[in-house]
Amino acid sequence: MCISAEALALFLNMIVAPVTTEPGRIIVHAEEMDAHYVQVEDRWCTMAPQIQGQQMFAELAKKDA
Repeated sequence: MCISAEALALFLNMIVAPVTTEPGRIIVHAEEMDAHYVQVEDRWCTMAPQIQGQQMFAELAKKDA
C-alpha cells in the first residue's frame, strides 16, 4: 500500500504510537507490530496490511488444525 506524503503526515499526526525516522524510512512502533514506510519516489509504501493479513490467516489455520 502506498500513500502520499501528505496522507502519511496526517496519519502520523493522528496516532499516539512512537515513530522512528531515518532518511527514506519511517517506522511506526504499534502495539501489534512495527509498520515500516519506505519512500518510493513521491509516495510512502508499506507492506504492513499484507503482513497483518498473512498473520491472521496463519492464526486461523492453527485453530482449524
